[in-house]
Amino acid sequence: MSQKYNYKKAVRLFLYGVAILVMIILLVGALNIVFLLVAAFAYRNMDISYIYGGTVMEALTLTENGYELAEEMKQEFVKQDQWAMLLDESGQVVWSIRKPEELQDSYTQADIARMTRYYLKGYPVQLRVWEDRIMVVGLQKDAVWKYNLEFPISWMDFIKRIWWSYFLVNFAWIVVLAFFFTRRYTRKREKARIEWIAGVSHDIRTPLSVVMGYADTLEHGEELPAEARQQASMIRHQSLVMKELIADLNLTSQLEYSMQTLRREKIRPVEIIRTIAAEFLNDSLPEQLEIDIWIAQGAESMCVKADRQLFMRMFRNLINNSLKHGGQNDTVRIQISMWEETRKCRIRYADNGVGYSEEILHRLCSRKKGTPGNDIHGLQIVKKIILAHGGKIRFGNCEEGGSYCLMEIRRERMN
Repeated sequence: MSQKYNYKKAVRLFLYGVAILVMIILLVGALNIVFLLVAAFAYRNMDISYIYGGTVMEALTLTENGYELAEEMKQEFVKQDQWAMLLDESGQVVWSIRKPEELQDSYTQADIARMTRYYLKGYPVQLRVWEDRIMVVGLQKDAVWKYNLEFPISWMDFIKRIWWSYFLVNFAWIVVLAFFFTRRYTRKREKARIEWIAGVSHDIRTPLSVVMGYADTLEHGEELPAEARQQASMIRHQSLVMKELIADLNLTSQLEYSMQTLRREKIRPVEIIRTIAAEFLNDSLPEQLEIDIWIAQGAESMCVKADRQLFMRMFRNLINNSLKHGGQNDTVRIQISMWEETRKCRIRYADNGVGYSEEILHRLCSRKKGTPGNDIHGLQIVKKIILAHGGKIRFGNCEEGGSYCLMEIRRERMN
């Protein structure tokens, strides 16, 4: 059994690690895609447009008085905050518009070669050859990042050889992150188990003390009068409480890690409800407990496919919780209702206790795994049993006082 458990545990841990790995890969990929989309959207909305040399040449006309630029193009230069100049074959400026004053009117072949590749005194420029003339169109300083990139073939060959290593390194750190989260998960789970065992062990001390106290009384008693017999009954009851706590510990652990094998069969919830109610009423004083059972018409024969023992444990835990935390009244009154709704068996359990605090309701509604706390571990088992059967459950407080638990599970057809 231990080897089978270890095997299942290893498989679950491996699948969890794989799931974390896949989620991290998808998350990294999604983040990169989102970043690229945002960057592309931002670039598109920047409304970036430039005037190029070819456009200027088309708008430039040679007249007897020199070169004339179309009026629309002049306005465009002002709008784009650009400038331009036309160089002849000797490098002299024969025409310009909005040319910065710090730029000269004559350029050597070396000057032209440098501005072709880089900047002209800090101004980003673009050149367009027009027959034997050169059109230079520039922008203001720090308007454009302009560099020509080049790499030797040996470097590109090196990149081709190591590109797979780059992706391997990325994959490795993703695996490391997956391992980290998996390890953190296992540590948290083991810590929760340890704390849970410690909490239940703490709960066992109280009934055990009662057992020892009454056992001491019986040991020193010369006979068994009615009072002693009552004490013996309390011993049996407290021993049962201790047994239930230990069973709850094992059951919670099994349900938590899906180790509990459900022995599903067709059962009638009304029979289980009445059986458990009769047990508690027989073991309690008349003024201590009242249980009112209401079964809707047609629900007497309603069946569900479930584990009988787990369903009995579920109702025992609910009643035990009401007895333990009743507090508000001398008599604990419990109402259990059952009816059918949309092919579902619905059971509502309510008591007249103090109700659930906001903290307890939050913990009962939470889907996080971990220690449930010593005060609600019985209710956590109720929740886990219903969920293990594919049902739904909701805890809440009644308007008139007290608390309720509404359970829903799929009903089965009668053969």
